[in-house]
Amino acid sequence: MHTPRPIRILRIIARLNIGGPAIQAITLTERLSGERYKSLLVCGNVSEHEGDMSFLANAKGVRPQVLPTMGREISPVDDVRSLGHIVKVILRFNPHIIHTHTAKAGTLGRLAGISVNSVRGGKRKIKLVHTFHGHIFHDYFSPLKTSVFIQIERLLARFTDRIIVISPSQQHDICNRFRIAQPGKVRVIPLGFELSRFSYPPGRKEEIRAKYFPNDSGNASWVGIVGRLTSIKNHRMLLETARNLKEEGKGDFFRFLIVGGGELKEELSGYSTELGLEEMVAFTGWQEDMPSLYKALDIVALTSLNEGTPVTLIEAMAAGKPVVATDVGGVRDLMGVIDNTGTKGYKIARNGILVRPGESEALAKALLLLHRDKDLSRTMAAQAEKFVLNNYTTQKLVNNLDSLYTELVGIPPGVEGE
Repeated sequence: MHTPRPIRILRIIARLNIGGPAIQAITLTERLSGERYKSLLVCGNVSEHEGDMSFLANAKGVRPQVLPTMGREISPVDDVRSLGHIVKVILRFNPHIIHTHTAKAGTLGRLAGISVNSVRGGKRKIKLVHTFHGHIFHDYFSPLKTSVFIQIERLLARFTDRIIVISPSQQHDICNRFRIAQPGKVRVIPLGFELSRFSYPPGRKEEIRAKYFPNDSGNASWVGIVGRLTSIKNHRMLLETARNLKEEGKGDFFRFLIVGGGELKEELSGYSTELGLEEMVAFTGWQEDMPSLYKALDIVALTSLNEGTPVTLIEAMAAGKPVVATDVGGVRDLMGVIDNTGTKGYKIARNGILVRPGESEALAKALLLLHRDKDLSRTMAAQAEKFVLNNYTTQKLVNNLDSLYTELVGIPPGVEGE
């Protein structure tokens, strides 16, 4: 009896910066290894102002192959070099499947795969899979750049065997709005995380609170926002919300933690000082112990101009925290059914509260509602926790991809598939 040979997965991501794509790439590399799979993770370097998730890779025993020339920014010389390096990795590793994550890696990885496939003759063709993690055609780039990227993605999609999207709203964008690919090529596979660690975190709540606001009376609601300090996350909206609350005489009701780092750190810190928010707002930088951080919060906010499926909301829900977020991208897919028409500037959904992007006054009203109505906060948080624990687990993600990979490759026992 022949022993089944492992399916070889070459996973490529532009960089392991803090966020959902890096978590997924690392976790899948770890989980899809062993007798059934052999996985290799390739990535570039993290930018200077970004948090680095190499600590997670180390913790899981994942040793990525780092390409120094592959980074966040477009660089014709470095990108061509990266393409050549990836081709060499493909020839050496001989994968059955190349699975790319994020736009830069998706372009370079698939071009490398296409070029290798073009010279393989009658040999087995490498299957190409790409995951869209965010709504990259909204607000990230200028209209001209966006148009160019759409054309590139349409071309690459012709050679891609399966395109994965992480939410129904993203599927609509890829298939209908921007017509990147035909529906038959596109699969909705939600993100998956190890969420149990958020349910029972270490008891560091008082330690964390004392670190940032040691003189807090204990009656304020602590609001956290987690994410890279960049324009797409629109942290200014949160700062303006804090200013509105202060001007209304309700500043003592809240304490705000801005968690993360990025290129706008100094600008946002200066803006906070300009608005006179030193007694209400603290910048924490990146934090590795996120379960304890969520434990210290009462509410989690998100003010982005665009999102795919925001990891911070999933983590906050798993930690049993009520969430308030802008109604963008895949956020509504997390929030569930909307229970009212939003006459006060916000909309109450099953799993959280939605506000329109940029409307700081509406966000202030939503935060005040959660501060005052503890029953609503508890009910909403409990519903959200149950929802994410049922739908966004690592095991569910692994099962979905195992099914997809088997469908694409279908290697019989003991046959290399060459």
